[in-house]
Amino acid sequence: MNVLDRAFALFPDRSPARVTVVHVLDFPAGSFALDDLRARVAERAPGLEALNVAAVGGARSWTRTAPPEAGLHVGAEHVDGRLGEATDALLRGALPARPAPGWDLRMLTCRVDQVQRVCFRIDHAVTDGVGAAHLVAALLADAPVVGPYPYRPPVSRRTPRAWLRTSPFGRFPEHETVPAGCDAAGSGLAAMAYADVPDGRLRAVASRWGVGANDVYLTAVTGALAALQLRQAGRAQDLRVVMPMSVRTQEAQFTPGNAALPAMLRLPCTATGPGARLETVAGQTLAHKGSGLREGGWKTLLRVPPRLLHRSMQRPGFRLATSHIHINGTYRVLGAPPLAASIFGLNSPGMLGYFSLTRTMTTARITIVHDQSHTAAADLPELWLKALDELSEHMEPVGAMQRIAPPAQLRDSP
Repeated sequence: MNVLDRAFALFPDRSPARVTVVHVLDFPAGSFALDDLRARVAERAPGLEALNVAAVGGARSWTRTAPPEAGLHVGAEHVDGRLGEATDALLRGALPARPAPGWDLRMLTCRVDQVQRVCFRIDHAVTDGVGAAHLVAALLADAPVVGPYPYRPPVSRRTPRAWLRTSPFGRFPEHETVPAGCDAAGSGLAAMAYADVPDGRLRAVASRWGVGANDVYLTAVTGALAALQLRQAGRAQDLRVVMPMSVRTQEAQFTPGNAALPAMLRLPCTATGPGARLETVAGQTLAHKGSGLREGGWKTLLRVPPRLLHRSMQRPGFRLATSHIHINGTYRVLGAPPLAASIFGLNSPGMLGYFSLTRTMTTARITIVHDQSHTAAADLPELWLKALDELSEHMEPVGAMQRIAPPAQLRDSP
């Protein structure tokens, strides 16, 4: 176990508020039966180490659990007309407790929406979002799936300590982390909202601007948060969000443990127009890629004592998070292709909202997981779609973003 695993393991493991990773896959209703799903899990789960270990608080190594039981870990429910409510209720439920491994798989069938939803949840101490994507594919897919592209460490690169200056475990003013008009006390109950777009559309907008799909996604998140703040408070302010950067290599696809470095990103909600927002966002992501932040930050993080890191994680220094995972390759489960997918973290202390972009070969799904008391946050996926429309309508020629320079505070030191 690395220090991040050990820090997550210090959170209570017998509480509904356990910090978890959730992977949702939607299929056409009637795609497969519960017995067939259980049979596949029973066949494959014993061979996946991450599904047979637990992270125990204070331990340095993984603890072997009792073997997974398909009857305990895989269940189903018919939820006609209440898919959203049933999903939210599922998110709030407790995971199986030791000696059983801390993960489960639930199938929700909604004939009204013509959706069969498979929800996989796992203790965050055991894996992260990219790890969950690989695990679920290995557990369920008919054939091997490429999945998220692996991290490839550079052969030689300076490792500056820039991460220390942008660490999400510091203290930040509330106006930099909480959207204007969204400072009401939370209920502690999670709710999920989402919207889908063809992945080809996202790639087309990115290509037209000459940037990556991640830049377009984050710029639309910025636009959505700006619109929400204007609606709620009549004003907008720039916001800091935490963004995990994967360091999971090809060899560690199915290995237990976390392999993601949390970094901070400033969303320019006060910028005028989508072009200005995109320029600022793309400048920051370019700086993250070129500064050695990922390599140096990961090495720095691994030196932090686990209990100190846990105490830092308990302080709600950051209130918003965003992630982007691309599941590459053909994906079928018992003959059925997924309609869309979501991967996100749940129950981080103080978290107001988690933005997730999960892409399959055909569909990009924007998901927002928010506190139930902040009902306006349920509109964020639709506001994200409107912000994407703005980027589509105000396109500049290809290469317009090539003039972007990394922000000074993230450049390599001379």
